[in-house]
Amino acid sequence: MVTTKRSEPNEEDELPSPPTGRASIQDRIAAFAMLDAMTSKTQAEKSMRLRLIGFSNAESARMLQTTPAVVASNIYQEKKKAAKRATTPRKGNASEDATA
Repeated sequence: MVTTKRSEPNEEDELPSPPTGRASIQDRIAAFAMLDAMTSKTQAEKSMRLRLIGFSNAESARMLQTTPAVVASNIYQEKKKAAKRATTPRKGNASEDATA
C-alpha cells in the first residue's frame, strides 16, 4: 500500500504545535492562570514573574506572544528598576528616626 502526501494542508492541519521546553503542561496551565490574574501589570512585570518561577526567555515569549529578545529586555529593565528602588531611601524613614 502506497501512501501519498497531500500537497496542501487543510486548515485543521495548521494547528500550532504544542510548546516545547522544560515546563510541564501543569506548569504552563498554572502560569497562564497567573498571567490572567495580572491584568493590570505590564508585559515587563509579567516577564519578570515568569522568570522568577523558572521559565526561560523562549518559554515566556511564547506565553506572552512576543520574542525572547523582548522578554530579555523586559527582565533587564525590571532588574534595573528593582536595583534603583533598593538604593533609593524611602520617604518617611528619616522622620521616624528623628522622632525615636
